[in-house]
Amino acid sequence: MTLAATSADSDQGDESAVPVELVDALRDGPFHHALDVAFRQRGLSLEAVQRRIAGRGAGVSQATLSYWRRGGRRPDGDKSMRAVRALEETLGVPKGALVRLIGQQRPRGRWAGDGVGDGAVGLATVLDLAEPAAIESCEGIDLEGNGRLALMSVQQHLRVSAERTELSVYMELVVMAKANGVDRWVSFYLPPDGDGHRPVITRTECCRLGRVRMDPETELAAVELPFDYPLRAGETYVFGFEITYAGAPAHAEFIQYGLRTPARQLLVRASFDERATPVRCYRYFKPKLIGDESVRESELPLGPSMTCHIAVLDAPPGVHGIRWEWE
Repeated sequence: MTLAATSADSDQGDESAVPVELVDALRDGPFHHALDVAFRQRGLSLEAVQRRIAGRGAGVSQATLSYWRRGGRRPDGDKSMRAVRALEETLGVPKGALVRLIGQQRPRGRWAGDGVGDGAVGLATVLDLAEPAAIESCEGIDLEGNGRLALMSVQQHLRVSAERTELSVYMELVVMAKANGVDRWVSFYLPPDGDGHRPVITRTECCRLGRVRMDPETELAAVELPFDYPLRAGETYVFGFEITYAGAPAHAEFIQYGLRTPARQLLVRASFDERATPVRCYRYFKPKLIGDESVRESELPLGPSMTCHIAVLDAPPGVHGIRWEWE
């Protein structure tokens, strides 16, 4: 793309009206720097830009625009890309210039700075977060507290409706305290897409609902689950909880659990309504290690009970899951 360097005074993205500083930023990136330069050249506030792109049929919050501008998040998904194209028009940027920069900065490998000990995998990594800065919305919750507990057993069970949507996810965990005084677990849940589903915990066993934080853009939910009593070092504890939706249920295409540290036993199950049966099911594992982009996959049987599962002993860190094909 060839860009000319003059001055900008319209919303039309005219290539003949791009200032020199913006020409350089659009050529060299990264995305957040080019966006920041475009904002400054236009002299528009976040509120004004949000209002203008909303008028072009693209909805995005001021907080998200701020994250994009500071480099805390990157746009991802159809909704975000519509907003970026509307930004190009609003900020007088040539069509496709910002979109091109997004494609150049896809992160690879592990997201750094989030480990909980030797051999641990980052939180954003095991959550499969395209926008790691969504974790910033979990302010006030101890994101590293789970590292004071060893995972003995993790059991996750998804129930799928006849409409091919998620009815509920039930979790049961057995943990062992690594230190005295550990008294809670933090659960993280991310719907398949951030489209107004609003995940909520509707039932708990041997724990209670504590503080809840949710990122409005991705719908990543972080929930504190205080135990009935503080644990002593070496003491085990069993607790469970169920996740459903306050909004429309999410379309069900997979179920997965991300381990930041090893677990002695991991069980992931998916149960289907007999009126909506997948044609094929697969297990997969994403190691999520630096330099390892592989996904290990194999087909799973689905019996008359309409249930498939994976059971892993001494499960390594990474993302363990089941996916299926409806057609």
